[in-house]
Amino acid sequence: MSISKRTKIAQENKVNVLISIHTNSSKNSNMSGLSIWVLSKKKNSSKLTDLSRKNINNIKTFKINQYHIFNKMIHSRLKNIILNVKFNHIRESGYVLAKNIIQELKHIHSLYKVHPIHANFGILKSPYYPSILIETGFISNKLEEKKLSNKYYQNIIVHSIYLGLKRYFFKNCI
Repeated sequence: MSISKRTKIAQENKVNVLISIHTNSSKNSNMSGLSIWVLSKKKNSSKLTDLSRKNINNIKTFKINQYHIFNKMIHSRLKNIILNVKFNHIRESGYVLAKNIIQELKHIHSLYKVHPIHANFGILKSPYYPSILIETGFISNKLEEKKLSNKYYQNIIVHSIYLGLKRYFFKNCI
């Protein structure tokens, strides 16, 4: 299923968070560990710039009178400020969510990175809900591949993610 279809389904169902779970791979078979990816600040800035340009272009093409144009400009600026605050909140919420899940996962598996990694993956780009991408380990590493194929170990990972989500929601949403 495409990323756009997955994000559309998430948005239509009014999700609170989106967690995409994967296994990693590397040409280096010694690479190991779990990592969590979150939305980069750079993506937010470029997306906001694109939205701002569209709003400014709309203002330039709509010329009834100066007063109306001035109101449209103020409205456009306010929309951009609100959008910026919203994006920053969503991005920060994703980071906090990732940190909570890392706290749980570090007890059961070695971490490739101890902090969330910033990226511009398509699945992370929604301005409507926090999104994270979890890499559960390197399937190219024979030891990790064996662990990841074990149902008991998979359940431990799932339970740790659940505990991290629970901690996030209790701290941030209640």
